[in-house]
Amino acid sequence: MGTRYALDADGDVEMSTPQPVYEFIKAPKLASWDQASLIVWNREWEQYLTKIRHRCSVTGESFEGVVATVKGSVEPAVLETLATYVLKKRVENVDDAEILAQVHKRCRSLKNDFIPDITTLFRKSLKMDMQVDDCDARVFQYFQSFTKIVEDNGLQALIGGGNAAGPGYKDQMKARCAILVENIQPAMLKQQIERLIKYERRECKTDDAALFDLILEHARVQQRFHVQSVERVVPQAREQQPQQQGKRSAKSVKATPTAEKKARTPPRDGCLVGKGAHWLDECPTATAG
Repeated sequence: MGTRYALDADGDVEMSTPQPVYEFIKAPKLASWDQASLIVWNREWEQYLTKIRHRCSVTGESFEGVVATVKGSVEPAVLETLATYVLKKRVENVDDAEILAQVHKRCRSLKNDFIPDITTLFRKSLKMDMQVDDCDARVFQYFQSFTKIVEDNGLQALIGGGNAAGPGYKDQMKARCAILVENIQPAMLKQQIERLIKYERRECKTDDAALFDLILEHARVQQRFHVQSVERVVPQAREQQPQQQGKRSAKSVKATPTAEKKARTPPRDGCLVGKGAHWLDECPTATAG
């Protein structure tokens, strides 16, 4: 007897398990050996590996059978020059690990072995976006921008954090945290963080994770205070507007001269010239004369 399948309303076979939908994931190409290009390629390569690992965890495919090779992702001209002059090998003898080691070495070292003016660099490039009213997103972006600036300028050896057990780690973290504090905005938040680190939260001088939590905590407090202040000011301004308009109307009435003069009681003995019941300055006879 043949195998029986369940059919849907259209007469099509109902599959017991959903069919996987594959996304074409293309490996990034390394086409240049300048530091900026290497940093971008290395970042994209890490993202590519993450996507491939996720796909394999869903489909059950072998990671080694799906992932592209580093060697195959390097443009032939770049690969040949790298093998000949940097690795001093024939192209066929170069493996992925050697290429990645050279890429990481270039990405994590100073360009031309020159230390830039780090203070000025971060003062110009590292900003806390005050247009973002979500404190969590604002502080997150601030630290993310800091990391990108470090990577883009090859400053990992100076303020990259790195291995906690490595030499000079504490000094790196101290410099790292000092730069993060120096560029905090607004000024009120910066002053508060500086006071706390100096007298109470001293661990934040060398722990950027603890510093992140401290900045976020007090950014939220100041944001709440700001919003509450605005909410109190707006109703007060609305209440004062009618009162101010009333005062302005009263002043305008006072400033307007009376159109008609108040009627004067005529003199008891009448006008001196015309003898009528009116004042001399209103006498037609005197005026005519």
